[in-house]
Amino acid sequence: MDLYRITHPLRLAKGSHQPGSGKGCAMNVISYITGDDQITDFPVCSARPLSLLVQSSNDVLAGADGYLSPENSVLALDLAWRTVGTADVPDAVVHAWLAELLANPTWGVLRYAKITAVKAILDIAELHRAAASGNMPPVAAWDAAERAARALTPTLDAAGLYAVRAAYESTTLVDTRLRVTVEEVTAYAVRAHALAARTSMASRIVEVTGHAIDSWRQLAGLDGSPSLSHTTRAHRADSRRAAPHSAALAGS
Repeated sequence: MDLYRITHPLRLAKGSHQPGSGKGCAMNVISYITGDDQITDFPVCSARPLSLLVQSSNDVLAGADGYLSPENSVLALDLAWRTVGTADVPDAVVHAWLAELLANPTWGVLRYAKITAVKAILDIAELHRAAASGNMPPVAAWDAAERAARALTPTLDAAGLYAVRAAYESTTLVDTRLRVTVEEVTAYAVRAHALAARTSMASRIVEVTGHAIDSWRQLAGLDGSPSLSHTTRAHRADSRRAAPHSAALAGS
């Protein structure tokens, strides 16, 4: 990612920020340089669940003063840039990605489930895989899987509870509702990872975010990294000339 393309110095910081504050999260930067009419945490070009993951990474990378260090700013911006072009994918991609969010052996939430809950999560992941392959399971199958998972919640620890919740909440994400609440399911998964990681929360959330973005891009057939030259304001006819890069951008 070429940081010289960003025309207004700012510092990456935790949370959401008002225009003109001189602060922003990594997704605000993407929103600006890709030309959104309104700067937002959820750029038009990026899949919403991936934006949420990057926001989570951005926030856990912030220091005690609420700002990201230069090194962590580059890390957050790299993750954010990899989300460019991930919006507007078929529902099949989202279902396949949800299956990975739940059951992937490297970054799925299945690892936090007790033995008694493993089958419930795997069953729901398989429903998503079936939907991704074009064989949408009947509503009764989704409902049964949801009930089975919900019945387990009183017996789970905190991380396991959020892992199972991510699973059973995902059963409602079908048809037209799919992308309306998929970020909510993602948020439950992030919470599971955060609770399980404890003192290594920042590194775990960043690791999961990277895997999640890579998985989405692979499932959607998006090869390679997004090209800055085709998306930034610096290459738009009505844009201003790019100003020199400020060290403030990197959180210094």
